[in-house]
Amino acid sequence: METPEARSKLLLRPERFALLDPPVGGAPPRVTQRAAVTLAGGPLAALADGALIIDADSGRLIRTDNAGAVRASLAIARDAPQLAVDRGRELAYVVDRAGDRIHVVSLAGGELRRLRHMATAAEPYGVALTPDGERLLVTAIADRRLTAYATAGGAEMWTAALAAEPRGVGVSRDGGQVAVGFLTSGAIARARLQRDTAPRFERIPLPQTRARRLMMGQVDSGEQLHPAVSASAAQERPGESHARAAFAVAFIGNGIAVVPHQLSTPHQAEGRENAGSYGGGASPPVEHRLAFVSAETGFPRVAAVRITQHLPRALAYDEVRDRLYVLGHGSDSVLALADASQGSIQLAYERAVDGAGECGASGAAVADDGRVLVWCSLSRRLAAISGQTATDTAVTWSSELTRTSLSRDQLAGRSLFRRGSDASLSMGGAMACESCHPEARTDGLSWRIEARTLQTPLLAGRVAGTHPFKWDGGDPTLDRSLANTVRRLGGSGVDRKQRRQLAAFLESLPRPRAPGVRNPDAVARGKALFASREVGCASCHAGARLTDRRKYPLATDMAESDTPSLIGLAASAPYFHDGSAATLEALLTDRGSVHGMGRTAELGNDDMADLLAYLETL
Repeated sequence: METPEARSKLLLRPERFALLDPPVGGAPPRVTQRAAVTLAGGPLAALADGALIIDADSGRLIRTDNAGAVRASLAIARDAPQLAVDRGRELAYVVDRAGDRIHVVSLAGGELRRLRHMATAAEPYGVALTPDGERLLVTAIADRRLTAYATAGGAEMWTAALAAEPRGVGVSRDGGQVAVGFLTSGAIARARLQRDTAPRFERIPLPQTRARRLMMGQVDSGEQLHPAVSASAAQERPGESHARAAFAVAFIGNGIAVVPHQLSTPHQAEGRENAGSYGGGASPPVEHRLAFVSAETGFPRVAAVRITQHLPRALAYDEVRDRLYVLGHGSDSVLALADASQGSIQLAYERAVDGAGECGASGAAVADDGRVLVWCSLSRRLAAISGQTATDTAVTWSSELTRTSLSRDQLAGRSLFRRGSDASLSMGGAMACESCHPEARTDGLSWRIEARTLQTPLLAGRVAGTHPFKWDGGDPTLDRSLANTVRRLGGSGVDRKQRRQLAAFLESLPRPRAPGVRNPDAVARGKALFASREVGCASCHAGARLTDRRKYPLATDMAESDTPSLIGLAASAPYFHDGSAATLEALLTDRGSVHGMGRTAELGNDDMADLLAYLETL
């Protein structure tokens, strides 16, 4: 049971939940029975007799009973992000992100037994079942696709192209709609779902702050507010906000799609610039949001909700009670919304998920008895929240369900990296490291920092052995770089031990996956061009880390620029220190602000295509 200290941390202030637009919901949905399949995947699913969890840390699939005790455990794959369950057929589908496959596991007899696997496109992540259980929908990050597979046999039924960095996928209860979230596009993709043909997606931008734009005089009160997502730093406008980190999409009643995400304002418009802050302003440049997207096609209504759950990553929907639960990965807190799909949507309660160490909530599900189950990825424990109001919620905890595969420093660094509401890391605890670096990647934005425009660099796979750090190469060591980053964020500071822990975590991360190679001959020709003296790329981008670790007088607003590593190049747009090259093609054709780097602008079309094909494999 929870301790008195934990219970005293109940969060009861209704002002922490703010509906910024008219609700898009309607009449109460008439649902009396829960869906038999997982319509939007996650690390956790509720079973009739317990729960099923995929732990990305250890790579183990864990089955518990209703008390949270382990009934069965099976090694699947490390970094496995999501699973989906078909209760009627007693099957689970577990995503193997590194292995490019889906493991099909039998749940019969209370056990876990691997039956077969289904090959996927490069780097699968999100997974959902159609209501009939006959199709499995899977997003692929590296190959930027959504693919439907027949659950009987695993044959590919169709595939559709997506924007960069797709993540979670959700299917409506009637099977008529599908939606996908993204890390960096500022929008979701939604489509009518056909059985045997690929859907045609529409891009639905997520709303930015209405009050901020009205205050700035950019729009009038009658305008439909959709953000203009810029492609480069040259297009950034002061006060313009951008939706990022939409890891999950789930459909609730009345066909409404719900998208937890973050709203970032990299260039604040507040008059006098505060040169020592991210965004250049005095107010927090990051907000945490929910977007509610109505079921209409063409031009759906979109309502924004401001929340205080840092890094909202997990959703759980109780379709019988029409109640939505949102978990903060960075704040270890849960938000409960009553009448979630109705015009009367309201705050039911908000509370901390604490009492057994740091949680790092990454998955949630509603048990058959109405309890909210939460997977705590840092402590590897299952929390169960009972009660329906702020005054009667209580948290019970399982024991540690599996051992971590990380060292003590790596695990502590992982916790620090995602931690919100911590004034030692940022001013007022408004930001976490992961606010700009989701999954230690990049938000695709260029931030106003210390009176300069600086693009968010990719971290995963690029930290070890790439010093000096920062775009100007001003930090000779990682320890110095981390200290200066916290200073820029306005934090009170992290000590040397904490910086060592952050470094251990960052240096342990694998490099981003490259897209699947479609034309090996083109890649081979591009590699030869890259290494050639005539083109000159390898003169600076050499060695295992693809950097000579030197500085050059290239940038227009910096005396010298550090040579960045090219690891994970396809996943690190935009390019150059200021993000002025929106694409690799723009970089190679000299359309950014940095000039005199290599000799690529005069390449013919065929050579350019070959070089691009090679660069995307790095």
